[in-house]
Amino acid sequence: MKRTFKLPMTVPERVTGIAYIPIHSFAIPLGLQIAFTVAGFELKAVNLTLAAYSISFLFILITSFKFLKNSFSDLFDNFISAMQSVALGIVVYFIANMAVAVVLSQIMDSIVNPNSQEIINEARLNPDAMLVVSVLFAPIVEETMFRGALFGSIRKRARAAAYAVSAIVFALYHLWPYLIYDFHATSLLYTLQYIPASLVLAWCFERGGSIWASIALHALINLIASVSIKWTF
Repeated sequence: MKRTFKLPMTVPERVTGIAYIPIHSFAIPLGLQIAFTVAGFELKAVNLTLAAYSISFLFILITSFKFLKNSFSDLFDNFISAMQSVALGIVVYFIANMAVAVVLSQIMDSIVNPNSQEIINEARLNPDAMLVVSVLFAPIVEETMFRGALFGSIRKRARAAAYAVSAIVFALYHLWPYLIYDFHATSLLYTLQYIPASLVLAWCFERGGSIWASIALHALINLIASVSIKWTF
């Protein structure tokens, strides 16, 4: 039986969510850097990340509270399906991620994703703060923006386009500073590492019937990555 895609997000919530993507990506980090520089304070990268995500987390809770609340009800209405989506999603993600790594290893001599390396560096400086960001703030903020607002808006009209656009925007979101300030042709290849996550998260949202399904999957992916970083160092 064909599933009906349900998006309990109002038009104002969708417009706000999409409009907030560049604000969260560019304006807030740059604004914090300028503000602290003018004030004469040195803001470490990990503190900047925590501050930026804290602001966005509060903003999302305020502007998308009704959507998150309604989606929480949908989660329990489709609980088994949602949990199956999360379980299958994590398996598919790691398989797809390994496939991308194999492909990149055939193209590049060394695979050192600058964004991943920065996250590792920040986690080493303040593991507790990065754990809160990666497992709590980031999943709720990013899923509401990229899957709820962006994917959901396009999905109502064109399913394939929704997957493609949200995946591309999500990938560029993670690498834009390096693509702008330190661009190399190979930098674009790193965007491929974010495509599996974006596609699987969108599918989980779609099939699970609730944004909380993709939030749970996102948090699980980040938690596993955080634990791996801790074990590595």
